[in-house]
Amino acid sequence: MQFTIDSLSNLHTILLKDVNYDYKGKSTIILDLVTTMGAIYCADVKTSKVNDKPRYIELTIPVFNPDIWTKNVIQIEELVKWVSEDTMKITFIGSSDTIDGYVNGLIPGTNNVVTLFSGGLDSFAGAYYNYKNNIKSDYLGFINKGEEKTKQLDVKEFYQQIFDDATEIILIDKPIKKKQTFIQSTRSLLYLALAIAKAHFNSSKEVYLYENGILSLNPEIQNRYTTKTTHPKTMFIYKSLLEKLSIDIKINHPFLFMTKGQITNDMNAEFKKAIEHTFTCGQGRSHPERSHSGQCGICIPCVLRKISLAAYDNEIFDVNYEYPYDVKISDIKEGNYRKDYASNINYFKTYYDLIKSNQIYYQLQIREKYYEEDPKFRISNQKMFSKFAEEYERFMKKYAPY
Repeated sequence: MQFTIDSLSNLHTILLKDVNYDYKGKSTIILDLVTTMGAIYCADVKTSKVNDKPRYIELTIPVFNPDIWTKNVIQIEELVKWVSEDTMKITFIGSSDTIDGYVNGLIPGTNNVVTLFSGGLDSFAGAYYNYKNNIKSDYLGFINKGEEKTKQLDVKEFYQQIFDDATEIILIDKPIKKKQTFIQSTRSLLYLALAIAKAHFNSSKEVYLYENGILSLNPEIQNRYTTKTTHPKTMFIYKSLLEKLSIDIKINHPFLFMTKGQITNDMNAEFKKAIEHTFTCGQGRSHPERSHSGQCGICIPCVLRKISLAAYDNEIFDVNYEYPYDVKISDIKEGNYRKDYASNINYFKTYYDLIKSNQIYYQLQIREKYYEEDPKFRISNQKMFSKFAEEYERFMKKYAPY
């Protein structure tokens, strides 16, 4: 799609083409949320970066309720700044989209809650959590790239075998086909908006987000930029925005105090056998300096996945990486990959050292209010850090990449 005011007016119809929706009552606010987060995502991936420096982006977004959104623009800009480090100056105008008499002809949604479906290992463990706890949910995913899509379709087929016929599994095509930047920190903002929209039109009030707490906190150690897509502060700002917009939908984050190793080890044998269908890799093959096939095995998401599975002897269920579990840094001939693997292993070593020296909290931007005044959040986080330290030790003992 072209990135214009007219196209943005029509953006919600493109993103929600497989979702039953209407324009009744508060529905236009929900559709505005999809348009707003979709426009922010489009601006993010269509604006080039120079030397990875923060950008200044001016963005005009057409919505049905411009006065309401203008009142909340400062908080939206704060959210974008926090997750991406970019400054985005947003202006809201009235939408030109015609809504009179609109009917999209799809069957009305169920009363199911909605679970974010990424195709990754955490999301997959979340589906098991739903299965184990008899949580009736629909699954809504966002197709990001071709290599990931194949895996998402495999996981979708597995879900269709596991869950009843009333379960909807929707994969939404990305609105931008060609990105100008490979980092897409705002993608989760759109993910959540789409899930919230689906929940609203399901007449449900709950969305489930499954991502382990180690990855959610994502400390910026070694001067490394990390995304904050599901950080407690991100969720706090997002939930606060929903409250101001009178959108009564709760975002649940059950894995907030758990490691990836814990959530995957909890799965039953049937789910573990399907782990090979999940996609975790953060290194896109479209990157000009990357030439691997499948999942690389050296990026931050891949290394964390390896640590998590190996710690519980679950690597037998994993995929075949370009660079397998037992690869040594010195074995990697390609300079970019060797440098990346050394850097990423050192990132987790520093993470581990900070945990063991009780210095990790100095690297995290967390406050009590981000945890909805949970008085035990520090104890819960400390238990999670200790568990991750144990998992890291097991991985290093088994595979020592140095």
